Amino acid sequence: MIDFLALNYWAVIVVWLLYMAVGAYWYSPAGFAKKWAKHTGVDIMKLPTKTANNILLSVALSCLVQVVTLALILEAASVTTALGGIVIGLLLWLGLTTATTVGTTLYAKRSWRFLWLNSAYFLVVMVIGSVILAIWR
Repeated sequence: MIDFLALNYWAVIVVWLLYMAVGAYWYSPAGFAKKWAKHTGVDIMKLPTKTANNILLSVALSCLVQVVTLALILEAASVTTALGGIVIGLLLWLGLTTATTVGTTLYAKRSWRFLWLNSAYFLVVMVIGSVILAIWR
């Protein structure tokens, strides 16, 4: 049974902020923005402010949904160790996040490098986030 009340909402907020902070770096000029722009033809730093803000809000909300879902899965599976968090994070990243984006990436005529660029972000945040959510009860 799904128990929303069993979640540590402080841990959820911290992991959500982790997602946002890593994403802010990942897709920034200091991170991989140039590589991402090369694959997409879009320079996210040149988007109109209103468009950028709408995208950022959508990304923030989708990250929150993902973190809450991750916390619920860890809670339902009774994962309370760092190793358990790593395993769940890796399995969800590979089996759901990465596997589901292969088709859309290739049909959009993007490269495997583009898939890896985007997928690696989720590898980092899902594994670290799963460890935090698993051990911080």
